[in-house]
Amino acid sequence: MSAVLEARGLTRRIGERILFQGLGLTLRAGTSCCVQGASGTGKTQLLRLLAGLDPADEGTITLHGRPPEAWGMPTWRARVAYVPQGAPIVSATPAAWRARLETLRTHPPDGPDPCEVAARLSLPQAAWEQPWASLSGGERQRLHLALALSTAPEVLLLDEPTAALDPALVGAVEALLAGRTALWVTHDPAQIERLGADVISMGSR
Repeated sequence: MSAVLEARGLTRRIGERILFQGLGLTLRAGTSCCVQGASGTGKTQLLRLLAGLDPADEGTITLHGRPPEAWGMPTWRARVAYVPQGAPIVSATPAAWRARLETLRTHPPDGPDPCEVAARLSLPQAAWEQPWASLSGGERQRLHLALALSTAPEVLLLDEPTAALDPALVGAVEALLAGRTALWVTHDPAQIERLGADVISMGSR
């Protein structure tokens, strides 16, 4: 099975503190990997590095053997989609945010309609018209996921995508993402077992 996303020797420092050092990972097509670790060990920072949102202090990241600069950052971020926990720091609605994202596309959309994805996750159409700040944590998670899938990414970087969901919705998300190439941050051992995923354990320093 071919490698899709690879990282080698990743190091991230915040001031004098080393969050992680010399970290490596390989994501193969159609498989999941889970990241575990206590709060503050750099799990979100790892996803942000892989998404091209923050620079690594050391190390390399490649998609199909090519680094981000070879793809161009807009293309990289469409192919390697980051799904954060919180709401965007904007006052707009998800519908307005979606419209803004459409203007930034580098190619025509070839993923599913995000409204249809959201509906599969029990989100009503009205949720798209509410300000991000007024939505619950679970609603934000599902909307973020729907928007990410609409870009048809090759890799999903998922920061606790089901942490605020009830068991039925957790199952719906896991079923929706089955067979996708994904890196999950999760604190749920049962979820890791259901996903059949490899595990990266991040320890405090």
